[in-house]
Amino acid sequence: MAVNLRKGEKVNLSSSSNRVSGVIVGLGWDSAGEGSASVDCDASAIICGADGKASDVIYFGKMRSVNDAVVYTGDSQTGEGNGDNERIYINFTKLPQNIGKIVISANIYDAKAKRQHFGMINNAFVRVLNWKTGQEMCRFNLTDNYSGMTGIIAAEIFRTAAGWDFAPIGKAVQEASRLQSIVRLYQ
Repeated sequence: MAVNLRKGEKVNLSSSSNRVSGVIVGLGWDSAGEGSASVDCDASAIICGADGKASDVIYFGKMRSVNDAVVYTGDSQTGEGNGDNERIYINFTKLPQNIGKIVISANIYDAKAKRQHFGMINNAFVRVLNWKTGQEMCRFNLTDNYSGMTGIIAAEIFRTAAGWDFAPIGKAVQEASRLQSIVRLYQ
C-alpha cells in the first residue's frame, strides 16, 4: 500500500516490506489553464556523492548515467495525460558506493522568457514505484503555493546504513529557467 508523505517524513525503500533493487520515480502535473502556452516542466536527477556535491545530472539533455544506474525516459513538454508525465529509473545495484543521494528536481524550461511559473501548474506530484511490480510505494503531492517559482527540489533518495530512503523536500527555487540554477545548489 502506498504511503502519502508530507515534508519531514521519509520511507525506507530497502525495508523488508519494500526490499527493491530499483525504483521508478514518476513526476506528474496538469496545466492550471493560465496563459495560452503549455508549461514545459522538466524532471531531473542530480546524483551526489557522500559529500552532498553533484557528480552527475540526468535530464532531457543527458538521459543516462554511467552503467545506466539512473535513466531518464523522456520529456513531456505539455503535462497532458493522466499519471506520470516524466519518469526516472534508478537501479540501486548499479550505483557506485560513493553515491550518497539523488536529488529529484523539476524546473520549467525557459520559464523567464515564457513568463511561466509553478503557480500555473496543478496536481503536481512525485511518486516512487517498485520497478519490478509497478506498485506505488510512496507519493508526495506538491501542494504548497509555488507561484512565481520556476524550479522545485521535489525529493531526495539517500543512502543509509539500512539501504535507501525517500524523503519529500518541496523546496521552491525562484529562478530556475535553466537546470543549472538548481544544480549550483549542490556544487
